[in-house]
Amino acid sequence: MNITLFKDMEMNGVYDTKVIVNTISEKNTAGGKPMLRLMISDGTESVSAVMFDTTKKNLTDAGITDGMPVQTKIHIDPFGGRSYQIQSIKTTTLDDLERSALVRKPPVEPKNLFVNVIKKIKASSGRPYDLNNAEIPADDYSLTALAVRLLMKDYEAFYSSSAAKSMHHNLYGGLVYHTSRMVDAASAICDVYKLLDRELLVCGTAIHDIGKLKELYTSDTGTASYTVEGSLLGHALLGIEMIDEEVAKRDAAAGRQTYDRDDIMCIKHMIASHHGKLEWEAIKLPAMPEAMVLHELDMIDSRVYIYEETLAKTEPGTLSEPVFGVAADKVSTPLYRRKKTGGQ
Repeated sequence: MNITLFKDMEMNGVYDTKVIVNTISEKNTAGGKPMLRLMISDGTESVSAVMFDTTKKNLTDAGITDGMPVQTKIHIDPFGGRSYQIQSIKTTTLDDLERSALVRKPPVEPKNLFVNVIKKIKASSGRPYDLNNAEIPADDYSLTALAVRLLMKDYEAFYSSSAAKSMHHNLYGGLVYHTSRMVDAASAICDVYKLLDRELLVCGTAIHDIGKLKELYTSDTGTASYTVEGSLLGHALLGIEMIDEEVAKRDAAAGRQTYDRDDIMCIKHMIASHHGKLEWEAIKLPAMPEAMVLHELDMIDSRVYIYEETLAKTEPGTLSEPVFGVAADKVSTPLYRRKKTGGQ
């Protein structure tokens, strides 16, 4: 297997290895010469690497785009402490062992995470559904039925998609990993706060990011990029449109109003407000307890993921490099890994 992990690369060394290209951005050096900055992954972590005297068009002409496996020659330069310089790059193929090593996935098989989401949705209703399958009676127009039908419509895409281009859960199966942990938390928090409607909260949590199936394109290596409609509309609006399409479809087939319109309005509000703040691209501010809790659970899971990823690369008793995305004021801050192992 032709893969050397970044953590095993020594200063001033040159390594011929396979990596996944996550993103490519074009810049210029201080002298005005072309330079590329690539985010590349070795299957355990992603790093930023530079490539001089090369344009994005050069790579595109060579068949290299976001999400592709490539063969690279990387020099580890001591400049700035440690930098990765790509000396050569070309397209490559991966055998099964290399694909398994390079394509980052959740610690639990994505298909099993999807099964957990469906079970949690059905259990949230308190009604006697069979939890061992995704079947929903044809005349069922509950929130549970809505959520299960939306997820089952393109379930393979849902359990293979990344949850983001960057920041958190940006890996193959990241969307279902993020969703599964959130529905577990949503179900558990209802045992503490009796005000919450369990079915509404769990179903809203399960489909809060359903619009990402249209917002993002995820390659088979787990690298995500924005679609045109994703860039123009965003996943909250796309998710609301998907609900409207499902409701209209059932109404037309039945020749009458099917889903309860108050239920539909409430779950659409949860999607519209799950970013929490207008400056964070929320369409509306949370106006219901379930909407507020959904937003907070979303923040918790995204930030815990960043802690997990960062602390896994940090020696016990030391601070990480400054990390963006875990502080409410949007500044970068180093994270501390305790000497005790605990849950880390």
